[in-house]
Amino acid sequence: MSRIYFLVPGLHPRGGVVKVFDYARHALDLGHEPVICAGKPFRPNLPLFQMERFARLTPEAGLRYVRDFDFRADPGDLVFFSWPGHHELVAARRHPATRPEQVIHIVQGTRHGNPDWLDGLGVRLLAEPMARIMVTQEVLEACLPHLNPESPTRVIPEGHDWPFFFRERSGGLPRPVGVGYTTWKSEVGREVEEALAADPRFAFRCIRERVGWEALRDLYHWADVFLGTPMRQEGFYLVGLEALAAGALLVTPDAGGNRAYCRWGENCLQVEWGAAPSYVEALDRIAAMGEAQVEAMRQAGYAVLGNHTLEEERRRFGEFLRELGA
Repeated sequence: MSRIYFLVPGLHPRGGVVKVFDYARHALDLGHEPVICAGKPFRPNLPLFQMERFARLTPEAGLRYVRDFDFRADPGDLVFFSWPGHHELVAARRHPATRPEQVIHIVQGTRHGNPDWLDGLGVRLLAEPMARIMVTQEVLEACLPHLNPESPTRVIPEGHDWPFFFRERSGGLPRPVGVGYTTWKSEVGREVEEALAADPRFAFRCIRERVGWEALRDLYHWADVFLGTPMRQEGFYLVGLEALAAGALLVTPDAGGNRAYCRWGENCLQVEWGAAPSYVEALDRIAAMGEAQVEAMRQAGYAVLGNHTLEEERRRFGEFLRELGA
């Protein structure tokens, strides 16, 4: 089995970091030797390591950590990275005998295909020969015009620990309808709340700062409806899937990556990006839904969860590693 170096900019549980750690855990479960290379030092009290699935990915559990990316890959080693700026680090630290497919680039956003993102660095990186994992079909489609045609590339649908957020619900909506949102990426939720402040049909609750998963779960479980507020370009908008897992009705714009689980009009309602009046209109529609309509939309949300399991992600990663000769 192979040693695989996993590069992350830091050790805070943001979406991109969590996904690289998911793959490090997959590698460990598949019998490989993961090594974490981080721009920040390991500390055991960090929230990332409070997640049960990452408990084995610590120095105390025997895992090797390399600070400041100070590693040198041997000829048979693999290197796994996500952030475009890390490519230069990888190129400087890989062995001259390393084959291109021993470097694995996981592409987590449709913005990689946007020439304006990072002054074109993401697009230029796609032309480099290396193995690639795309987290959704939408990410592949956005990158395909710029992708090196000789690079081994696989779509491995994003897996997520959505059971942590799961809540089984049934029936119609209460009065007032609880509407949840966050303001990490957009203030549109606050605008919607202000527009409906005097409407007795709705009650609002939001999280304005970065919090742990427990606080997020509490918000999802409280909310009858959740307002998705993704950026214009997303690789996989975790919030939407988490809200569906909690049995909340989802109102969200099309951000590219969330098409992996959004079935417009079936398991969620689509709104215009950043347009508070569009969200207000969707909430009006939800408030008028009967119990059967609410239940049908909620069950359609539950139905897509099985497409995004960590177990399936691990299985497909194992297959890809075998194809790459690892």
